[in-house]
Amino acid sequence: MSDSPGHEAAWLDRVRAGDFSAMPEAFSWEASGAFAHLLHGYDVSSALDFGELAFWANEQADEAAMAGSWRGTAIELWLCLFYEHRRFRHFGFEPVGADRDLIAQLWQQLRSQLQVIGDEERAAILGQIAASAPKMR
Repeated sequence: MSDSPGHEAAWLDRVRAGDFSAMPEAFSWEASGAFAHLLHGYDVSSALDFGELAFWANEQADEAAMAGSWRGTAIELWLCLFYEHRRFRHFGFEPVGADRDLIAQLWQQLRSQLQVIGDEERAAILGQIAASAPKMR
């Protein structure tokens, strides 16, 4: 898929509408960041009673690093992706090496799960996307 700004906006619009098949198969840091931030991870984490997102997401990342794969529901994996982007933003650089590989694995697992979710989970995720959307004045 092309990384052109117009193309990115088109697939993100499709995702916002619930068409998760629009997610690019190939991982890119930029595309995954735009996708991850469709949700306001801190608010979603609080709403789902995960507690402090940083602690929860760090536990998930540590477990994934040891196991070589991530676990969780689609929304949990999405929160992990959101937090990985926040983490590396604070570091001031993109992930490389094993960190990048682990996040690419997260992208693939999340993408796969979103392809097969049921109507109830899709509706819950779309509700969180809508709640996270910037408000127009």
